Amino acid sequence: MKQLSFIICIIILQGINSCFAQDSTAFKPSGKIIARSFIDYSTGFGHVNHEKGFDITRAFLGYNYKFTRTFSGQVIIDGASGKSSSNDIEVHLRNAFVNWSDKGFNINVGLTGLMQFSIQENYFMHRYVLKSFQDLNKMAPSVDLGVTAEYKFNDYISADVSITNGEGYKKIKKDNNMRYAAGISLHPIKNTILRVYADIYNDDEAGRDALPESATDAKYKDQYSLSLFAGYQDKNISGGVEYNRVYNKGFIEKKDYYGYSAYASGKVASKWRVFARYDLMDSTNPDNFTSPWNSLDGQLMMIGVEFQPLKQLKIAPNFRNINADRSKSEQYAYINIEFNL
Repeated sequence: MKQLSFIICIIILQGINSCFAQDSTAFKPSGKIIARSFIDYSTGFGHVNHEKGFDITRAFLGYNYKFTRTFSGQVIIDGASGKSSSNDIEVHLRNAFVNWSDKGFNINVGLTGLMQFSIQENYFMHRYVLKSFQDLNKMAPSVDLGVTAEYKFNDYISADVSITNGEGYKKIKKDNNMRYAAGISLHPIKNTILRVYADIYNDDEAGRDALPESATDAKYKDQYSLSLFAGYQDKNISGGVEYNRVYNKGFIEKKDYYGYSAYASGKVASKWRVFARYDLMDSTNPDNFTSPWNSLDGQLMMIGVEFQPLKQLKIAPNFRNINADRSKSEQYAYINIEFNL
């Protein structure tokens, strides 16, 4: 792990030296405003008919500024990234990072997006409708404080590494816990991707406070993640299949979350797409716990259509069947809207 940290530091120093060595007269610094929001209306059917109403799940406002051709910075505030115990909307700092991108490298330092499931989101194409599998099942944060570095060797292979706090952007805490991650992406033929990602999250007793008092026989272990992904995308079709597993979730030995997700999206007209998705989630419950754990087990099926009348606006009516415990299904109709400046 120390070697990985050293390598990333060397890359960062080289990037900083390179970006400021450019001819400043050949480039005009510029910036742009970032504004993005996700809004939805949903209603349940049958025994969940009472569950209905409007919601807002994302409200980005920020700014990105390019100092040179290769060096930039970004700050984003998310005004709808969470809710308090009284259901009041909470505001969080989502991004605050500097970026260097040149000669095949792409490096971010600060509060930045991670690579664990961002590529899968791009192939799903409908993040405003629903979070990707890992994000939805709380397997990992989408943003964290630390360093990420990507390198493209050629058109067929790229790799990425990161060192972050591990808690995510909503719980930034200075401690000895660190998450070390690495991924490899292969493009064997045009429009396809095969990706492997793994990480290790060190235990500094941070997870022990959340352990129920009744779980007296629990053993603490470092947390690991594994993600396998295969996808295809061209100008008309996009889709993918992924398998994800978190070992020792919350630093608790043999408490694993795992599952599959498959999705596809196709363009059927100039402003219309259809999409579908299936998720299967499972978990282990060790015998050494004397009380049951909350489980994320279950299935989700979704089908919908997307209408994009403007470049900045998407509207997606969709239907979802959620089978949380595989014995009683719940059906919902949604209308999801994305505005992106």
